[in-house]
Amino acid sequence: MARFQIDARARRAIDRFNAVMQPELDRLVRRCAGAPVAEVRAELAKVWGANAGKALPEPWLTDWAASISRGKRVVLR
Repeated sequence: MARFQIDARARRAIDRFNAVMQPELDRLVRRCAGAPVAEVRAELAKVWGANAGKALPEPWLTDWAASISRGKRVVLR
């Protein structure tokens, strides 16, 4: 199976996005840990959309909301 290669330009764009988005996700964990998944999901969708310009697709939206609800940090790579 061939491995997908990301070129240097795309890697820089991903790194810039992650540098902006990771602190937002970390704040969301601090603010929403222990909250119901549905509430976290709505907040995550709002934060992601405001920064990415488009919706976070399923299943990531629900999976990440469940992790944040449990107080677990979502780490972008």
